[in-house]
Amino acid sequence: MGRCRIRNDIILSSLRSSGKVAVMASEEDGEPVWLTDNGPFVVVTDPLDGSRNIDASIPTGTIFGIYSRLSELDHLPVEEKAQLNSLQRGTRLLAAGYVLYSSATILCISFGSGTHAFTLDHSTGEFVLTHPTIRIPPRGQIYSVNDARYFDWPDGLRQYIDTIRQGKGKFPKKYSARYICSLVADLHRTLMYGGVVMNPRDHLRLVYEANPLSFLVEHAGGRGSDGKTRILSIQPVKLHQRLPLFMGSSEDMHELESYDNIQQKVNPGYEV
Repeated sequence: MGRCRIRNDIILSSLRSSGKVAVMASEEDGEPVWLTDNGPFVVVTDPLDGSRNIDASIPTGTIFGIYSRLSELDHLPVEEKAQLNSLQRGTRLLAAGYVLYSSATILCISFGSGTHAFTLDHSTGEFVLTHPTIRIPPRGQIYSVNDARYFDWPDGLRQYIDTIRQGKGKFPKKYSARYICSLVADLHRTLMYGGVVMNPRDHLRLVYEANPLSFLVEHAGGRGSDGKTRILSIQPVKLHQRLPLFMGSSEDMHELESYDNIQQKVNPGYEV
């Protein structure tokens, strides 16, 4: 059994035993799982983000979002109401967060009034509030993207990266590249230091990754976008719907979005 499957089953078992969750939708499952008719909450999750990095001891994470169960759907068949409950717009999130497994184990969460990070104290088994009310700097000096794909990018994205690398953008300092290829880790650094983290391809999933992480970023004062549209305003139409994702400091994001043609809509042959 793969590591992602094990992580998925642990989360599913915990949510089932809580009695509080009606349905869980996971990146690891083809369809959402209905748990209980009386549960008030819906949970969407990417159980193990960055799983390809585990054998290299690179940070990984778990991403989650929490919605209210839509009681007006209770009369529908189980499969249908499970699906529709899981396809809620990001603006309806009650809470979202991630757990970062790195040199420290960090829980970063927002309940809609600020973004806060807690660090696991291994001596007590408790998470201690270490970063209350995180505010992402309005400007950073770091961009995070797979630069190896530079020649496949659309013109607008290449122009933006060329401009900020040379210090010729609206922020007159040269930007540096920092790319871990673990979305939770790249975003955590961006929350701390500012800048932008992005994948311009139709690669990241709206339900499990883009919505929960954009919720966190917005409540820390930043912005999440597909390059044109606010992520949280996009209505999901499929459970595993993919899209480009750009998140980060508000001023950096507005500058990035001012460029036309930053979404990479053509896959030149590498794996999704």
